[in-house]
Amino acid sequence: MTSWFNLHNTPLKKKDLPIATYVSSTEDYATSTLGFLYSFLYCQRTAEPFYIHDIHGHFQSMLKTSPILHYLKETPSSGNNLASNLGQMAPVINAMSMNSIKRSIQSIFQYNAETEFRMDTLLTNFGLNRQSFDVGIVLDISGCVPQVITSLKSFQKRTGKKALKIFVMTDSMILLREFAQKGDNTWSYVSLMRDTPTPPMKLLAEIKLMRQIDYILVRYSSPLGKLLYLTSEKQVTSFDGQLWKAL
Repeated sequence: MTSWFNLHNTPLKKKDLPIATYVSSTEDYATSTLGFLYSFLYCQRTAEPFYIHDIHGHFQSMLKTSPILHYLKETPSSGNNLASNLGQMAPVINAMSMNSIKRSIQSIFQYNAETEFRMDTLLTNFGLNRQSFDVGIVLDISGCVPQVITSLKSFQKRTGKKALKIFVMTDSMILLREFAQKGDNTWSYVSLMRDTPTPPMKLLAEIKLMRQIDYILVRYSSPLGKLLYLTSEKQVTSFDGQLWKAL
């Protein structure tokens, strides 16, 4: 069993202990969370304490408290920010089995009651708390729509479904319109379109909804695609044919 330093789950000042490695949050929630999860997996495997400098408040205010999580008030004067040194973590994380990765993530990445309530409230306000979807897709890069449509048609043929109900995650009205124009007439879709930078809670609610869908199409090369793959118990497939690789 991996051992951990017995530290209190309270913010630490850099003078309290020498910090060898830590993870610092960035503005983009998906990128920050992926760095958070990879850093946690690395620290767990190497038996290092897990320090977080949560600059943008993505974790301390949203996750359940845990003696494993040690939040820093300020950036250490020395130490290695793991989130910006993915190459250091790659040999360790890529050697882990997916079952081991997902078990470890589930043990640490749990939202607190307030965050769960806010996500559920947002989904309820949009009428999505009781809706079910056949497929969830992510449109996040120019040129992806034809690939997604091809994958959806293949899924529909394979499953024999006469119609598809699709949830679309996207920040681009252009991509959403292209999908609506080029998609099959047997498809219906719902999207929480957003024209401004995504508030974390809205993105969290969308991710929660996506994780409940049995079949999800993403890009494994995108932070959001990787995050959905790592945190979902459903079938997550890369629509561009890429094979999974954490780092």
